[in-house]
Amino acid sequence: MLGKVGFWLSNPISMMYHVWSRLDKNGLFRRYSDLSRKAGLDRLYFVLSFDCDTVEDVGVVWRVHSRLLKMGVMPVYAVPGELLKKGADVYRRIAGTGSEFLNHGYMEHTGFDEMSGTYVSTIFYDQLSPEQVRADIVQGDQALREVLGVRPLGFRTPHFGLFQKGRQLSFLYGVLRDLGYRFSSSTTPVHGFHRGAVFNCGGILEFPVSGMWTYPLSTLDSWSCFRAPGRRLTPNDYHREGLAVARHLSRLRAVGIMNYYADPSHVADNELFYETVAEWARVGRNTTYGSLIQVLEHAKT
Repeated sequence: MLGKVGFWLSNPISMMYHVWSRLDKNGLFRRYSDLSRKAGLDRLYFVLSFDCDTVEDVGVVWRVHSRLLKMGVMPVYAVPGELLKKGADVYRRIAGTGSEFLNHGYMEHTGFDEMSGTYVSTIFYDQLSPEQVRADIVQGDQALREVLGVRPLGFRTPHFGLFQKGRQLSFLYGVLRDLGYRFSSSTTPVHGFHRGAVFNCGGILEFPVSGMWTYPLSTLDSWSCFRAPGRRLTPNDYHREGLAVARHLSRLRAVGIMNYYADPSHVADNELFYETVAEWARVGRNTTYGSLIQVLEHAKT
């Protein structure tokens, strides 16, 4: 309890939006919609991205990808450079269908722990020096160019929820500007309520990921709902929360982005995941970050 109080006291903006979400959820989402419209968005969009953080993803990702294509959904991919090289054949095949790839750093940042029998996080940007963070981003960029022959324009921080302080994000955006990037999707849902579905950070557009309906500031995460040991959330919770967001945003006629991500190996064979995606695609126009940038640029003309 004391730890939670300490968190809110050290994060007053998050505390404000948490209270708002408890007292007037519809009003909070209306603010989000108004900010998103002012940014240049014209309707409700839907982006599905996959963080492919383990070798387990390599074995299932094409099956997941091809099924989503049949549903009319084009996913975006964030793959660490080391894993991109290990799964080069399948990721080249996916890139050939037109999928957008984000730089997700170079080092594998999730490993299998034999003792617990599950995957654990291993590399955290908040525990690295600025020089190490910059080097990992640059190496990730080089891996995408070498393996897929693409020039990446976007980035997602590994374990991004732990790299949210102002100085951390300012440093990140500076590195991305140096590389000529256009965007990032590395912030938690509270940033969306504070600044909108997309906002400009000194020339880098940031697309915060989306949260739940019951707890809008909490990400709707596939690990938490489908795979985490001793998890409190279940696939049914993922389905219920995902549908609730879509239906309430539709009811409110909201403008914004349902920006959801998952790991392929968590959801590959779970029908509730695909049913949730189908509802997101029914309510919002499926697109990519790059296409959204074109929408925003058109809105300026």
